Amino acid sequence: MNKFTALILGIIICLLSCDGREKVKRKPIETLKEKNMIESFSTRESYYPKTYSEVKTDTILSNGYTVKVNTFTDMTSSFLKQFKHDAINYKYHYRDFKAEIVASHNSIIFNDVIDKDYILKHDKSVAYFLKSSILKSVWVNQEQTVKQDKLVVNILFTQPNSNTNKMFELVIEPNGQYKLINISDLNQNYLTA
Repeated sequence: MNKFTALILGIIICLLSCDGREKVKRKPIETLKEKNMIESFSTRESYYPKTYSEVKTDTILSNGYTVKVNTFTDMTSSFLKQFKHDAINYKYHYRDFKAEIVASHNSIIFNDVIDKDYILKHDKSVAYFLKSSILKSVWVNQEQTVKQDKLVVNILFTQPNSNTNKMFELVIEPNGQYKLINISDLNQNYLTA
């Protein structure tokens, strides 16, 4: 009977000493560090847009120009904007957009893809801006196209979550010659001139 009591007393002491008091005093972050799970709980990663999107626009103008613009998400290219708030690392991936433009005036006069690389090929002075911006919109400036008898396409790049924009104007002659103008940096209002 004495051995049985000692055995029961030993089991009770073991169970009472393993009640997890030291774990109660530990902070949750220490437990995550111990189990190498801190990275998955301290990082929030998001992609904008989350899925592929595409917008097709066909424009036929009274002066004979026909323009097809296909704007789509480039799922392989994005820029990263990250910051830390309340011990959480936020990573926002802003996916780039591209716009394929096919323009004709009796025959095809322009067929190219507008993206950051296209703009940089024609204007290297905006490299720093384009590093953290996305193509927001491409549209035919119908008023200027009819007025000038040249195809005028506006291209807008923006930095997400800010009011910082740069607008370009692609002017295409009826013979296919073109020039790209950074109208954001002009001192005059080119669109209403």
